[in-house]
Parts: sequence; C-alpha cells; structure tokens
Amino acid sequence: MNYWEGKMSKRYYYTDAIVALYMMKEFGVKYDFENEESLIRIIKTPENRRDNFMRKIYVGKESEHIFESKEGDLAHYDLNGGSGVYQFTNKPIRWAEGVTNIQIIRRDNKQFLMPEVEND
Repeated sequence: MNYWEGKMSKRYYYTDAIVALYMMKEFGVKYDFENEESLIRIIKTPENRRDNFMRKIYVGKESEHIFESKEGDLAHYDLNGGSGVYQFTNKPIRWAEGVTNIQIIRRDNKQFLMPEVEND
C-alpha cells in the first residue's frame, strides 16, 4: 500500500465573503489567498460579489485548528432524525451511535460559523 492510499485530506472553505471576513475578524481565521482588503472589495463591489458568488475561499492550513472543539463551545448535532445541542467541557466525550453533523455554533459568547468541507 502506498502512502496516499486510503488517506483523504480535508480542505475547509467559505463561499460567503462576509462570513469569511467575520471569522477573520472574530476568530483570527487566515485564508490561502485572500487578505482582508480583497474580502472587503468583494463585499463592497456588486460586480465582484456577482463574479465571486460561490467562489471557494479556502482556510489556510495554519487556521484549521480553530475548527476543533474546545471547552465552552456550544455545538449542534443531528441524531437519528432529531437534533440536539451540547456544550463541550474539559472531559472527553464519547458520542452516541448515530450522532452526525456536529457543528460548533457558539464560542466565547460569539456566533461561530463553521466552514464547508471538501475532501480530496
């Protein structure tokens, strides 16, 4: 088996420049090719918004740790057709079978917007 077999890497991204800018300002998320000025330009210029609609704004590798849960985070999850909310503590959690789509929704008393995920 070669090194890459069975391994998939994840890429995190946003398609909304306003959300990307919010996450940059509030949580220090860095992006592969965007900087604050270019995100603001996309937001302020209608032609740029139209041309960049659904463009993937990739999260830089150095920021991926931001999307891991930490103590105090509030998360939403799906469970067998229902859903729930969980607040992370310093104790490890063992999710029940059937729990899917765990999304951090609040951190440090601020709305937290998870990126979309692309698998290679």
